[in-house]
Amino acid sequence: MRSSGQGIASRIGFEAVIRGCDFRATVMTSAWVAEPMTTEHDRAGRTLATLAFALGVWATVLGILNILYGIGGSGEHKLKVVWAAYLSVGQLYPDLYVDDMVYRPMSDSVFMVLSIGLTAWGGVRLHNSTEGGIVAWIRGIFTSECWLSLMSTKEAGEKMTLAMWCLLLGIVFYIYQSIVHWNWVDVGVYSVTAALLGFGCALMFAAQAESQE
Repeated sequence: MRSSGQGIASRIGFEAVIRGCDFRATVMTSAWVAEPMTTEHDRAGRTLATLAFALGVWATVLGILNILYGIGGSGEHKLKVVWAAYLSVGQLYPDLYVDDMVYRPMSDSVFMVLSIGLTAWGGVRLHNSTEGGIVAWIRGIFTSECWLSLMSTKEAGEKMTLAMWCLLLGIVFYIYQSIVHWNWVDVGVYSVTAALLGFGCALMFAAQAESQE
């Protein structure tokens, strides 16, 4: 009887161990499957926050320049952009540009609120998802090793070098054209800048994907 009881107990204990191993294996497998999804979700969220922060800062700068000096026309004859007309393609206001620098609350105020709000939303997301906060994120932009790719393809490969050059040329081209000709909202300048920045971002993502494989 004792040996029979011991055999039953051993069998029960063995089955419990097997079930425990199965449970742990299931949990571990679930964790392995869920981890890449979480990482991918976080990466997408940071990319969206970065885009929102960059666009918000750019729009805020344009809004301030437009209030102070006007960002249309030319260097000799500056014109002020009416955002209500510009963003609605003339539906909310007939004139895209005006000679006077009168502050228009329904145009200037709304645009500034939207741009600052976009900057704040992106900044908060980046601050919460970056160790050291938004200050560390901004510092990381200027100290990133990606800038070394401008001088050599050995740092991160040819794609990253081409990507960084496209990004740099796009930013420099836009700033140069805007300051020299003083037309910060020129469609032609936007087209060239957007093409360079878009191509640079695509190459950067491709280079990062290859480095992670």
